[in-house]
Amino acid sequence: MRWLSFIPAAAALALSSCKLVHGPPEKRAEFPASHPAVHYVGRWEETADGDRRASWPGFYLSTGFTGRSIAVQIDDPGNYFNVHIDGEFQRVVRGPGNAGWVTLAKGLSPGSHSLRLARRNISFARPTEISRFALDEGSRLIDERSQPRLKIEFIGDSFTAAEGNEATAPTLPWERKFAVTDSEKGYAAMIARDLDAEYVTVCRSGNGVLCDWQGSRSSAMVERYGRTLMDERSPRWDFSCWTPDLVVISLGLNDRTGLARKDGSIREKDSANFRREYRRLIDTVRAAHPQARIVALSPYTPWAREQIGRVVTELGSPRVTYATFDEFPGGYVADGHPTVETHRKMADQILPQLPGLKPSRNRR
Repeated sequence: MRWLSFIPAAAALALSSCKLVHGPPEKRAEFPASHPAVHYVGRWEETADGDRRASWPGFYLSTGFTGRSIAVQIDDPGNYFNVHIDGEFQRVVRGPGNAGWVTLAKGLSPGSHSLRLARRNISFARPTEISRFALDEGSRLIDERSQPRLKIEFIGDSFTAAEGNEATAPTLPWERKFAVTDSEKGYAAMIARDLDAEYVTVCRSGNGVLCDWQGSRSSAMVERYGRTLMDERSPRWDFSCWTPDLVVISLGLNDRTGLARKDGSIREKDSANFRREYRRLIDTVRAAHPQARIVALSPYTPWAREQIGRVVTELGSPRVTYATFDEFPGGYVADGHPTVETHRKMADQILPQLPGLKPSRNRR
């Protein structure tokens, strides 16, 4: 799966490369977002007029096309997107702040090309909405999708969203993290590339199994898992749309923070509630995807490892396995989030623990 070429973070995020270019080709052929040649990966809503909307982190789309340029009509509050042409990273573009046209590539060689457009950052603002694509006059979209050998769903928090992974500062305001987040350089994307897999991330910064990092139990992941859009209760997600072979649940860090008392301890009652909700999340995933294998991936805190380990042991199912990743001192930025290098270490540690899976030869 040749869809990402790494470049230095500073180069990827230079303001000169993060251009907002409005307008499709002057003489153009337009195609709706619903065109069958466009492949959407992640949880996308199809609107009544055929547009596509998404808000869970890490979503992307791909298509083939002919001609020398391609533009997209998009309604987006200002998120950042990676543009890949013919399997190579080209540039970072930013959403227009409202509805408008954004040129993704121009001046290409004549002939056929491929596009991958991936949102880099998580956002709590309104969803991204794709309406139309524009090509040079006489050009067309081409369906280039192939059946993936493996599908993986990652359920998690800000670590899974790769929040702030390209930052250099130890702390940053929330919205300043957007420009220094690249979901395609997170551990989930790295594992997917290493396994030549198609992947979806269902993750939200601050969330946990039982509560968020502030202790609020109003929006735990078990309640959000059935949503098409991250922060909207409807529409509900149709699980038949995309069926993973493997589901990795990576939660517990925010629960540990949110449940801790002033002295750092956690009451056994709260630990028991966490285990109950973790089991409920596993049961929810199993009901949605009965054929999938599940990996309960514990973060590095001793409390999370103990609680999640107990859940897996008590389940006693060969289709639910336990895995973990370590803390890597010095490898965190932007309020305790892993750097790109730390995400690579996490991926390398997690991969051998995934049941029956081996990295492909073209590992990167």
